[in-house]
Amino acid sequence: MDTNNTFLESYKKKTEEQSKQEIDKQVPDTKGPADSAFRKGGFVKPPTKEPTSSVKKPAQSKRVAAIVVSVVVVALLIFAIYMLLNRGIEMVGLVGWTENDAQLWARNNGILLQIEQEYNDDMEAGKVLSQNVAEGTQVKKGEFVKLTVSLGHDLSVTFPIPDIMSMTKNEIDTWAAENFMTKVRVTTEFSDLVESGKVIRFEINDNTVVNEVRRDSPVYVIISKGPEDVTAANIEVPNFKIMSIAEAYAFAEENGLILAVEEEYDDFAPLGAIISQSIKAEEKVPEETEIKLLVSRGKMILVPNFSKYPKELAPSVAGELGISINITEKYSGRSAGKFISQSIKADTVYESGQIVELNYSIDNKITLPSFIGQTRDVIETWAKELNSNGASIGIKVTNTKSNSPPGTILTQSKANTLVDINTSISITVSSGKVVFAPDFLSPAGSGYDAIITREKAIAICEELNIIPVFVEENKSGKLPGEIWYQSVGAGMEIKEGSTITLKYVPANVQLVVPDFTNLTKNDIITKNLHKSFNITYVEGYKEGFEDKVYEQSLKAGTRMATGSEITLTIGIKEEPIIPDPDPTEEPEPES
Repeated sequence: MDTNNTFLESYKKKTEEQSKQEIDKQVPDTKGPADSAFRKGGFVKPPTKEPTSSVKKPAQSKRVAAIVVSVVVVALLIFAIYMLLNRGIEMVGLVGWTENDAQLWARNNGILLQIEQEYNDDMEAGKVLSQNVAEGTQVKKGEFVKLTVSLGHDLSVTFPIPDIMSMTKNEIDTWAAENFMTKVRVTTEFSDLVESGKVIRFEINDNTVVNEVRRDSPVYVIISKGPEDVTAANIEVPNFKIMSIAEAYAFAEENGLILAVEEEYDDFAPLGAIISQSIKAEEKVPEETEIKLLVSRGKMILVPNFSKYPKELAPSVAGELGISINITEKYSGRSAGKFISQSIKADTVYESGQIVELNYSIDNKITLPSFIGQTRDVIETWAKELNSNGASIGIKVTNTKSNSPPGTILTQSKANTLVDINTSISITVSSGKVVFAPDFLSPAGSGYDAIITREKAIAICEELNIIPVFVEENKSGKLPGEIWYQSVGAGMEIKEGSTITLKYVPANVQLVVPDFTNLTKNDIITKNLHKSFNITYVEGYKEGFEDKVYEQSLKAGTRMATGSEITLTIGIKEEPIIPDPDPTEEPEPES
């Protein structure tokens, strides 16, 4: 073999390199390139130091603590405000309410109802059986309250079939009533084989019935009337189907028959049409025979869900179905024109003559004008009219003294704005300005020139805007017409428009007017004439009557009531007349 084989040598060299690479892969290199370089150069890498945490300064710690405390305080305030605004309302007892009434209450109070239904033999269909929140409990707006509403009798309930053949008619009726059976029909017919009052046969027109019947299973029971008295069966039964119900009653009354009328809905027979009769036409029956007639109530009409229709469209929808409606508008939590409720539940069978009450929202906002300067009764009348439509506006009144007339509104908490329903408005109302009760009483022994009479009191009260209430009552030592008692003491503070009771001596005494001529004022007082008349003095001049009366307004000898007003004219001293100098005269020359 040639030792200089270049191919073989290159193959061996390549094989050795591949083996070396596989060995290097299996042994991991734990030293990084940098580490190797350091070691090759004889340099040892210093140990790595972990960073030390910096120490916080005291001032910085206090600032952080203050921020934490502030955040906690703000959070507590927000929580308190939230709890205040979400106190909720007091839950009422809804058991026994209709579902519609409960829904209306819930809408008006912001409560959400979760309705569950169950059958119940004690509560009629559509009424509330129970509630999961007790009456009197506080409920937040937006929370759910679960109500259980009765579906009425469960017609799917089954009962064992009793021994109907051994029962009497009364027992059958009692069994049907106690078990709320809806389609048990008992009729009678003559039988020569079965004793009167006993069951001849019964039929259950339901192929699914085996040993038990449902409450709505049709059960027909025929009771024997005993043997037919052929001689008495002389009334031929007509074909009632071609008669009106009025004609059927007329025939029965004329022939001594008894009609038992039952009604049921029929999509084809018109309202009032007779569908069937228990005794066939042309059969003969005796008097007092009962004939059952089945009369059509017309096509069954279901009350629609009026919440799907706006107020303007509701009348046409109801008219097409033949349903009578009455639309009422009231304020509610809903916007203007929105549906609120209907008195008869949707999908309920409509009975002829019923009226479905529909409630639509006027609005959930009210325009509140300013009543400042107007009287209190104006804003109260405004609120009363709105509240009659469900607005629930409250008026809170505070009275204060002022110069404005009593009852005038001085301030108003909200005005010229839109407010929600259930809003309370605070107003301040004037109780009138303060006045002081005058002194209507005179010292003992005073004359008419000093006393206060009824006429004077009226003038004083009008000036102060207070109301006098006069009471006639005698008082010893007081003049006729003199006020001797007042219910409010003189100088006491009273409101404008207040009443005050004044007692006065009746002025029912008549006197003869004396002749005051030539009398002085002292003469008049000495003779106590000032206690008989209300004297007014005026001054004048008449020769010879200085300080004496020379004229009187009431003629002497006239009969007048005590306290009558009289004017006396008293003469005064004549003053000397000094002539005016003549400007044309020249003064005399001095000597």
